[in-house]
Amino acid sequence: MRADDIGADHLRLETGLQTVLVVGMGRSGLAAARLLSSIGRRVLLSDARECADPPGLEAAIAAGARVLPLPQDAAHLEGVHLVVKSPGVPGEVGLIVAAHEAGIPVWSEVELAFRTLPVTFNAVTGTNGKTTTTALLGHMFETARIPVRVLGNIGTAITGVASEIGPGQELVVELSSFQLEDVHEFRPAAGVLLNLTPDHLDRHGTMERYLDCKAKMFARQVAADHAVFNLDDPWVSGLGHDVRSRADGPRVTFFSTLSRVGADSWLEDGYLHLLGGATVAVSDLPLRGRHNMENCLAAATMALVRSVPVEAVLEGLRTFPGVPHRLESAGVVRGVAYVNDSKATNVEATLKAIAAYPAGTHLILGGRDKASDYRPIARACVDGCRAVYLIGEAAPLIGEAFERVRVDEGRVGVPRPSVHADLETALAAAGAAAGHGETVLLAPACASFDQYADFEERGRHFMEIVKRMGESGR
Repeated sequence: MRADDIGADHLRLETGLQTVLVVGMGRSGLAAARLLSSIGRRVLLSDARECADPPGLEAAIAAGARVLPLPQDAAHLEGVHLVVKSPGVPGEVGLIVAAHEAGIPVWSEVELAFRTLPVTFNAVTGTNGKTTTTALLGHMFETARIPVRVLGNIGTAITGVASEIGPGQELVVELSSFQLEDVHEFRPAAGVLLNLTPDHLDRHGTMERYLDCKAKMFARQVAADHAVFNLDDPWVSGLGHDVRSRADGPRVTFFSTLSRVGADSWLEDGYLHLLGGATVAVSDLPLRGRHNMENCLAAATMALVRSVPVEAVLEGLRTFPGVPHRLESAGVVRGVAYVNDSKATNVEATLKAIAAYPAGTHLILGGRDKASDYRPIARACVDGCRAVYLIGEAAPLIGEAFERVRVDEGRVGVPRPSVHADLETALAAAGAAAGHGETVLLAPACASFDQYADFEERGRHFMEIVKRMGESGR
């Protein structure tokens, strides 16, 4: 079912899907439950954990959802026509496996949104840069005065605001691999894959499986749609050429920060050269770093293929303020700059953060491991990092990786990390050691869930600590 088939004054879902089991009572699961109840479905809720009133549960129950008792059991599927799976729930969970075996369709919250909302989707995915690119693309639509909502993995569940979305709006949605695992009919009018580096391999297992999840975003696109790919990333460009080879596939566009050869938008001699011929000087842009030039090219190319006026695209590039927790300045205390990159939850993102601050850096790493190889960070720290401070569950693993690079590879310049109980003590140590003109950088390379609810909470805590340090003069 596409947007044209849905009435402008209400939402609609296939009539045969009357009883729906929502698995996972996180933000998107509870938002999906409220949407389903609002369109007259019988909604059941299930979570493998004992949840103590998660935010949104009371509203979901008030809307008509019923929470099933623990433990999860295949009997919970009796009479169920559809399962909606939260992104945090692995496909190997027994209840999901049982649903597949019983022939019950399993959808992600994104799939549910696509099947019910009378709007056009513009989707952004990739390992790094998703939030910046999504926010920038939304800013370009807003600059052009085109009605838009920016949703998804960036912070607001798509189904959570379904009642507020009208048929004339565009949706710009950030999608993770977890959200794309269970899409079937999802078909964005335009989609971009930014990059693919090792991340979430604790869940996906291999890079091939990780790429397969990302590729689902383009699988249903047709000739009227657009697909945008990063030519510089071998995983991404390979998929882009595969998509281009489909006889009935979307129109494929490439961007590059390394070469104009084969690219439709590219970086060259200090200028972004955009699809259609417009140019903008990198010096005029508030974003910094080659990785952000990738994000700028991706967002601009997406906007242009969606017919956003070029003047609005250029103005959007020049006026975009950036996003919280992504190389965000937390202030200067006693001549030391503090930078919050809590969004750097994998190794590649941390490497980009280090590249943006190449000298006199005091780096804070750690959190919950995602089956990552931290040796590239140790190598990158040889030249620019004055010191490294470790926190969280992954601290021993990171420390071991640094030691292996120092001993096995003979990199004598690798800093010896110090281990700290939490972010506050690590910041105190870094602040005491850093000198005038140096930088304390939080770029953890890990998930936050060992000590925080999410990377936003971790980033806010960093900002609060730095603020207190400034007020006390320490």
